[in-house]
Amino acid sequence: MSTSTTSAFSWNKDDWASLSEMADGFDEYRPADSRALDGRELSLNARFVDSGDEFTLTHAFSEGELSWRTGEQAGTETYELFEMQPGLFYLHYRRSGEDHPVVVSAALDLTTGQVTGAVGELGLGPNPHLARQRWFQGQIAGSTATAADAHEPTDELIGRRVRYAYSGDDVYDHVYLNENLFTWLCIGGAELGVGDTDSCTYWKLRENTYLFSWLEKNVGVEGMVLVDLNALRTVGIQFGIDQQSGDLVNITMGSYAREFERTPSVDDARPGPTA
Repeated sequence: MSTSTTSAFSWNKDDWASLSEMADGFDEYRPADSRALDGRELSLNARFVDSGDEFTLTHAFSEGELSWRTGEQAGTETYELFEMQPGLFYLHYRRSGEDHPVVVSAALDLTTGQVTGAVGELGLGPNPHLARQRWFQGQIAGSTATAADAHEPTDELIGRRVRYAYSGDDVYDHVYLNENLFTWLCIGGAELGVGDTDSCTYWKLRENTYLFSWLEKNVGVEGMVLVDLNALRTVGIQFGIDQQSGDLVNITMGSYAREFERTPSVDDARPGPTA
């Protein structure tokens, strides 16, 4: 871990390390790519979480390429796929034909037939530097999965503090505060001493296994990671526009994790006057 001295903290994002500098090296602990779905086509009967609007999303996998279609939209992209547990995959790709940056990231559970993911977007008004995210869920056609058994939001991470090392230098602590907020703090690497509290979303995928996502208000990043606290491993993405250079940052990353003592709930440990 870096032994650099922590500098004075600043809320000014221009004083922070650039996104490109921050992300450099985040692939050191990334899990190996998977080609387990080559030759397969998966059709998803899906709905957007915010509106309930239904749609079909189909992915056809081949070596190094993914062909997708939904409604009248279609494309062929490079993609990244990781198998974190038997039958549990993390998928990420960019839709290259859009007039602004768009990515799709999702957890695919081929054992249960359930899928949860989000469409992430950048470059939209009125705040083009901020990432937007639209969640969807669905069931793989031909499986026995039903909408009633879709992945559920969870509070199981709330009160927990987990340390993530993305490389030999880059180390971050997460403290999960409540169902809407978490705090992150860099304790090693380019952002040493920088931290913030941002909005977040949690889904439970399997036992002690979660899909966790956040949107940073200061530098406009969409982050989404599949967290396996059984194996103490993660894989995920950061997607944002480097506000110092204007470059697009769209990376996949992985980490090793370590959990610390859990903070009790307020009902279990409410301060007050002694009797």
